[in-house]
Amino acid sequence: MTAWLAIVALGCGSPPPKVEVPTTPWRSMAPLPLPRTEVGVAAVAGKIYVVGGLTLEREGSAQVDVYDPATDMWTAGPALPEPLHHVAVTAAGGRLYAVGGHRGVPFRPVASVYVLTPGEEVWRRVEPLPRARGALAATAIGDVVYAIGGRTTDETAVRNVERYDPDVGRWEPLPPLPTPREHLTAAASDGIVYVAGGRVGGLSTNLGALEAFDASAMRWETLPSMPTPRGGIASVVYGGRIHVLGGESTATTFDANEAYDPRSRRWLSMEPLLTARHGLGAAVVDGRLFVIGGGPEPGLSVTGANEVLLPLAPVLD
Repeated sequence: MTAWLAIVALGCGSPPPKVEVPTTPWRSMAPLPLPRTEVGVAAVAGKIYVVGGLTLEREGSAQVDVYDPATDMWTAGPALPEPLHHVAVTAAGGRLYAVGGHRGVPFRPVASVYVLTPGEEVWRRVEPLPRARGALAATAIGDVVYAIGGRTTDETAVRNVERYDPDVGRWEPLPPLPTPREHLTAAASDGIVYVAGGRVGGLSTNLGALEAFDASAMRWETLPSMPTPRGGIASVVYGGRIHVLGGESTATTFDANEAYDPRSRRWLSMEPLLTARHGLGAAVVDGRLFVIGGGPEPGLSVTGANEVLLPLAPVLD
């Protein structure tokens, strides 16, 4: 028997099994049941709520989809009282708030504010915003909700900032946003509200501005600008950093995942999204960052993409 035949006879002639090595910490999960863009997204009680948005048919949606990361399954949540898109959604005090937004196409801004307590079947209307606007940002410190920026009927980007204390039941005006903008994003950490990106008009007016509001000192501070100016973005606090995700310009959508580190006061380039998109939402549950929905092309486009970043992405800096 030749040496070659001996190798075959011993079963050593077949190549070793191929081992798939992950090249990114992002994973695709169960897609959003109704693909849409310009959604509001927040997590409460261990589940992620995707609220409203625009469908491919250019219609605002009242649909609310609830994602359970533990089972990778979606269920239907209580519908909004009215179809809304570009609505700002945040969790505060164990409740979900839907703040402002737009009705229809062409866009008509609203001042409505709705609150949902998990386990209840209907949204409850609370004190409306002092000024109707959509494409705004919302975040929370404890039980208190902050509404920031946005655009009005004439598509003017505004500087309005208010906060809503449910114990008081009204909106309190705060020092205005230093840079007026819409399609912006906000996230809060350690009593500071971080406001990133956005634009002042069309897709060619994107900003990289990062401004921080100290809720106890009641003052704004200008911080280092985001490396990639963009609007139509989402943000979350993850691993002690402010992650700003996605976005769009006149020519493209972004898969950018840039994180601001408040300790070093530096921006870091993190692992990019699997699906570049704008009008998306993000939430963190059990140490995992989920990015859901949005539009993969500039303007009106939709996706049901649901992607999770496993802890913690390496820094590409």
